[in-house]
Amino acid sequence: MPDRVQLKQEARGILNVARVSPYLFTFLLMGLLAAINSLDAFVSGSYAETLRLYMPREALPAELLRAPAVPAVISTFVGVLVMLVGAVLRAGYSLYHLGIRDGRTMPYSTVWSCFSIAGRVILLAVVETVLITLWSLLFILPGIVAAYRYRFAVLNLLEDPELGVWDALRMSKAQTYGYKLDLFLLDLSFLGWMILCLLTFGVLYVWIGPYISQTNVCAFRAVKRATGVGSFPEEPSDVPPDGGFSV
Repeated sequence: MPDRVQLKQEARGILNVARVSPYLFTFLLMGLLAAINSLDAFVSGSYAETLRLYMPREALPAELLRAPAVPAVISTFVGVLVMLVGAVLRAGYSLYHLGIRDGRTMPYSTVWSCFSIAGRVILLAVVETVLITLWSLLFILPGIVAAYRYRFAVLNLLEDPELGVWDALRMSKAQTYGYKLDLFLLDLSFLGWMILCLLTFGVLYVWIGPYISQTNVCAFRAVKRATGVGSFPEEPSDVPPDGGFSV
């Protein structure tokens, strides 16, 4: 069974010694995601609906409330492109956390470093989304189980960029076998922090995001060692070999 307290302590220790600030790195990611999502909102015209929703009594200029005359096909294309670019940027964020877990210096440019393997990252994201959606059609619970089944697929791909998409998914399935409930309880332990993030309109995520992401990487390494499935890059000698899991 996983020792969630030990995993979190390990994650905090790694964040404290990271050579490149995980909080500034998270702020950079959030800024990039906000920028591309703003582009999507402008093209689709959804920003105008948001203004009407949150400021119904304000006398806003008509130009702000007028949706741009963009063909639906272009709006859809931009929306899909933004979603895919976001997946690649998030993969760069995960790569950063894998790197600092191994004691490496991960510069801010790491956030877009996964564009070199964008094809595999995007294909993995698409296949994973399709699989989870198909399982969700049966009922909500199978969809949740599928999400945990493929939780580590992108981390497997980042550790071994030559890995095939289906191989990464199969590895994740094998790694999470018997650990899905443990991972769910680990996520549940962050529920209070996530509520606080919502109450602060996401501002608190600059500090909480690295904590959650690094804890997930620590859990990934622990589960991987427990199952013996996956690639095994050399880890720092001061990291417990079981990553905080009792097996």
